[in-house]
Amino acid sequence: MNASPSLSGAALDWEKLLEYASEEARTEPGLERIEALFEPENWAASPAAAQLLQAETQEAIGLLEREHLWGPLLDLASPAEHLEALAKGSVLAPAQLAHLRRWLFAIDAWLSTDRETISGELFRKALSALGFLIDPREPLKTLDRILTSDGELSENASPKLAQIHQEIRELKRQITTQMERIVQKYSQAGALQDAISDVHDGRYVIPVKMNEQSEVEGIIFGTSSTRQTVFIEPSEISPLNNRLRTKQNELAQESWEILDRVSRTLRPYSDRIEGAVEIVAQWDATAAKARLGLVYEGKTLLVGEGAQFVLRRSANPLLWWAMPADRIARNDLDWGEPVRTLLLTGPNTGGKTVLLKTLGLAGICARTGFPFPGEEGQLVPFFDEFFVDVGDSQSIENHLSSFSGHIARFKQILDRVTSQSLVLLDELNSATDPTEGAALGRAFLETVMARGAMIVGTTHDPQLKALALNDDRILNASMAFDEKSKAPSFTLLFGVPGRSRALETAERLGMPKDVLDLARSYLTSEHNKFENMLARLERDANELEGARREANRLRDEAERLKREWTERTERNVSDLLERTRGKLRHILDAAQDEVRAKVRKLEEARSRKDIDSTRGTLNDAFSEAADRIESALREEAPDIAATLAAAKPERATGKEFLAGETVRVPKFKNLAQVLEVAGSKVKIQMGALQMTVTVDDLEKANEAETKAAGAKAPKPGAKRTTLLDRPDAPDERIDLRGKRFDEAMSELEAYLDVAYRSGARGMVTIVHGVGTGAIRDGTRALLKRLPYIKDYRDGGAGGGGAGATLVEFEES
Repeated sequence: MNASPSLSGAALDWEKLLEYASEEARTEPGLERIEALFEPENWAASPAAAQLLQAETQEAIGLLEREHLWGPLLDLASPAEHLEALAKGSVLAPAQLAHLRRWLFAIDAWLSTDRETISGELFRKALSALGFLIDPREPLKTLDRILTSDGELSENASPKLAQIHQEIRELKRQITTQMERIVQKYSQAGALQDAISDVHDGRYVIPVKMNEQSEVEGIIFGTSSTRQTVFIEPSEISPLNNRLRTKQNELAQESWEILDRVSRTLRPYSDRIEGAVEIVAQWDATAAKARLGLVYEGKTLLVGEGAQFVLRRSANPLLWWAMPADRIARNDLDWGEPVRTLLLTGPNTGGKTVLLKTLGLAGICARTGFPFPGEEGQLVPFFDEFFVDVGDSQSIENHLSSFSGHIARFKQILDRVTSQSLVLLDELNSATDPTEGAALGRAFLETVMARGAMIVGTTHDPQLKALALNDDRILNASMAFDEKSKAPSFTLLFGVPGRSRALETAERLGMPKDVLDLARSYLTSEHNKFENMLARLERDANELEGARREANRLRDEAERLKREWTERTERNVSDLLERTRGKLRHILDAAQDEVRAKVRKLEEARSRKDIDSTRGTLNDAFSEAADRIESALREEAPDIAATLAAAKPERATGKEFLAGETVRVPKFKNLAQVLEVAGSKVKIQMGALQMTVTVDDLEKANEAETKAAGAKAPKPGAKRTTLLDRPDAPDERIDLRGKRFDEAMSELEAYLDVAYRSGARGMVTIVHGVGTGAIRDGTRALLKRLPYIKDYRDGGAGGGGAGATLVEFEES
């Protein structure tokens, strides 16, 4: 990276993504618009403008299958030079006119699109603007009249031109016939090098031997490079050659006049064509982004004005060109206020720098209309400028050491950073004394945070890792490590600082064992204690992440099964209704045929008696048809009922609870009494506290527990209140991470109530994580209003830091 801290192509590999996008553009102007995005000055200047670019890309994704839009654009070069020449009064050559015709044909193809079939409002507006600028049909007719399909000037471009072409063909036929006789004559005389004729400067000549030129009367038009042959126009052919030259001059003059007329006809369209090309090129570039997004499974982004970052199953898009898609590690990233700094820690070669670049690319893609890998609805803040310090900062040319290079860039960042900037720092606090470097790094982070910028940095420094424990604005995140394979898993864990695992990485990379053993002997006991603490945090975080991923897997599986079930049920219902409809149609058709026959008979009736008889027969026919329809419906009714019943989701079977029943609440190690049951929700009384839980949170109490609670076996519909004995003490720790706010507060209040009534002594720990701070703030508010809470404080360095709260009860 160069000395400037602002974005450079090498810093985030942005130019690589643009290179791949360029390959997806169909036209040269579209390609130029993609390449122009290398410069930040060409990015969207506001969140609204950025969101508009994302909306255009979303519409383009839905238009990619409309080949009539994109096929005519393939390999279309820019018409700018031709349009400029046309505007200045130049006469365009056939090839130039043919190029403009291709653009007009493409524009006409776009305007022929049925706009009612276009769902995107932005593209419909583009088509309207295109139609307002130009109607390409008239200039297309003009060009089609004078040009062939190959882009040449047609012989029939004018009657005069057609006549001249005809006369030239006749002259050439006469010349060819006469030249055949002349060649035969001089060939037999041995005067020719070859028995053929040739054309020099538009005139027909014969190849005469140098020493035989006196034998041929005519005009010399040149000699061969070997000086062995002289090319002579025989005198008897000269009149025809002269007439041919005259006609060719007439042809050139008439061709120029035709091209001049057509150029003058097209000249008023030059500005309009230029404007239309701008519109088409813009959407060509947008479609290129959309095509590229399909390659790396990208989705369009929401661009926010705040500091919230939400990415779901996301990854660096460039990984799709580096490895198979199924090997790419996906990560969820979700943080916002009050967090302003994300510190990435973890093992060497664990993917921290790749993740750093991923976040930078996400910010750039948000401003340039590029999709980004992940799920729908991803949110990325709008950043006005990107400051990137990645890699070694040495510069022999500028006489900078690594440390001096970092400091130079830090100073430039401080000179220019704003509240909307993103600062990306790789290996914060490297290349100098660790203690002083940590102090300098902390001071730099606090100064930049005070200005409102967002920072993402990687570090191995324990002092910097500890900052997040006491500062809500800083969030630790670590790259996970697979203990089985002893290799990084490239999965991100939030809220937990990671171990660098330098020795394990060195061992995996082949460092000799004796060197590693010696290195381990030099580690201090303080270092080992800190590493052990991090190991426990990593283990807890890995378990939580595993549970979250399993929950997501089960959710996806449930959605898949629901989708399959819905499709199958709809198909069964549709098939059944179609079968029933067909049977009824057959009955009605037969009934109609019979009624028609009766009507004809009625019309032919001669007497009143015949009319009465036929009317009775007709009534019988109607009754019989109705009976058949009723019978068919009765026949199909069971199948219809069964199929429609299958279309209703079955109520989940499992635990059944009755009001008044004593139940066990495992997570609180306590008994409770059921008050109300509503589907899968159960309202219970646990001591003095009432709360609503799900049936999965409860277990049936056995007979002994029911008796111990002072209750008899419940009768259906029975309602009663039971005073429960002092409960057993619950676990000394409750984990609220991953829960919704209302669910977490309800569960926490129940836990504290049980813990206090059980006579708990000492401290209990509430693990709420840092995240957005909502659950942490709710926890503190609840603790303030509960009368039996004596004191509470942060978890501290060994107890979860700002991500946990330690609670002390009043004596009960």
